[in-house]
Amino acid sequence: MCLVLGMVTVVSLHGQRPPMHGNPGWFLDDWQPKKAKLPKNVRQIAAPETTPDVFASVDFGTPLTKVSQYIFGNNLGIWVNRSNVDKEEFVLPLRDMGISVIRYPGGNASNDFFWNASVRSECPPGVPDTIWKNNGRQTPPKLGREGRFKFSPEHFYDLLLTTGATGSVCVNYSYALYGEEEEEAKRVQLAAEYAGDWVRHANVENKLGIQFWEIGNENWGPWQAGFSVPGRGDISPKKYGEHCRAFIEEMKAADSSIKVGVVGYQKPKSNNPIQSRWNEEVLPEVAKVADYIILHDYFTDFKAVLSPEEMFASVDTAYSHIDVINKAWAETVQSSDSPLPIALTEFNTRSRATISAGNGATNVSHSAGLFISHALGEFIRQGYGSAMMWDISNGYADGEDHGVFASPKEFDVPELTPHPSFYHYYMYDKCFGDTYYDCPTDDPQLRVHASSFSSGEAGLVILNGSRKARTLEVELVNMGEVRKAYQYLVHNDDPLSRKTYINGETGPHAAGGPERYWKVPAQSYPIIENKLVVSCPPFSANYVMIR
Repeated sequence: MCLVLGMVTVVSLHGQRPPMHGNPGWFLDDWQPKKAKLPKNVRQIAAPETTPDVFASVDFGTPLTKVSQYIFGNNLGIWVNRSNVDKEEFVLPLRDMGISVIRYPGGNASNDFFWNASVRSECPPGVPDTIWKNNGRQTPPKLGREGRFKFSPEHFYDLLLTTGATGSVCVNYSYALYGEEEEEAKRVQLAAEYAGDWVRHANVENKLGIQFWEIGNENWGPWQAGFSVPGRGDISPKKYGEHCRAFIEEMKAADSSIKVGVVGYQKPKSNNPIQSRWNEEVLPEVAKVADYIILHDYFTDFKAVLSPEEMFASVDTAYSHIDVINKAWAETVQSSDSPLPIALTEFNTRSRATISAGNGATNVSHSAGLFISHALGEFIRQGYGSAMMWDISNGYADGEDHGVFASPKEFDVPELTPHPSFYHYYMYDKCFGDTYYDCPTDDPQLRVHASSFSSGEAGLVILNGSRKARTLEVELVNMGEVRKAYQYLVHNDDPLSRKTYINGETGPHAAGGPERYWKVPAQSYPIIENKLVVSCPPFSANYVMIR
């Protein structure tokens, strides 16, 4: 038990699991070597003199996996103001994050979204005026080109071009379920052709080369449009799989180079019969035609109020969803082929703590930034092909916000102020290499994600997820003689704070970090006998480059 700001919580430490439960497969086909850019702005400091109390060793002669560039993705919702695409304070930080994939149009909205309509009459045939969702709720169709605020497909295209990212487009599968055409085969064909039209518009007419296309969003969820349709009943996992074949045929007819993903279910158990049999009925239908499986992970129970320790430790269940797919594949797919690669097209922490209550680590806290950093490293380590944080901009909701940037609802900071997660993406892009090496420690609350650059340097992410200061010694094996470390310490004495400090520097607002984050000098000190020693304050991240 531990006392956390007046509340008593049970800290669950899962412990480091073995690596590579999954296989990124073809996500590594376009892997590129990465050359380190050593810091030019450097402040010399003395090497830590504290006696190490945590130890690790990394062997640079035994790589675990190459690093998929598509781990560093994010989500963009249609609710974001389209004018942001013309704002430097929006676009330039996205570039600095090294964002590689941007998913659109945004989660649940995907299944009632009609990408090329500006008015209701421009929707495809059979779109109802009212689309039913769970518990009797209903919504009108969402129109991709409606008004002057929503992020339209064309503005999404512009953002891809200005950031250099590729897209992951989630097409409207549920139109195949709730469309007013009574004959199922015709209804499915209309929806599949509509999806193919979007591929054609993006990649043939606009020559965007968007690589990733998803057939629906969380279709196993009762909150999705089309999960239950009056007079037609609930969704059928087997039919979803069958329908996916029609979608894939139409979408690849438009552009044969794309990769198409199908929705999987990530939990090992569920009381919902549709969820409980989803994988076993879907996977056999799509095994030979789909390119990857889509999963989402928010790690903890929906109503959990998390301590900083619990938030950090929850990352260690990242392997489990891969195991769910592996097991279902082995039991239902009559094939000697390995399971399809997995794309985690939504992930984040999901603490229900709030700023006003001060009852735990919120999703915009310093602790959430450490969670994101650990998650990115663990996704590589476990063999995910791609991962996309939820999301670029959301709604503040007293700290339950998942956005990288502050929304207009966060009243005490300027809009688009970066949340802590931003700085960890930025540091990964700056300090992490192209090849991953396993580096277990002898302390479950201190984790190391290790990498090398093709130019010969190493990049380490060292995370302390506890309230105890530690000093880590890492033995650098098979790296040749190393001389120097370049360190960026991302830290805050208060893990619940929304502020970020990098090597002691921060910004002027109630949230965010250094406004000129790219100017923060690295701290440099010598390495003796190939043993890196790093001071790790409580709830801190050290990004270290070694040469």
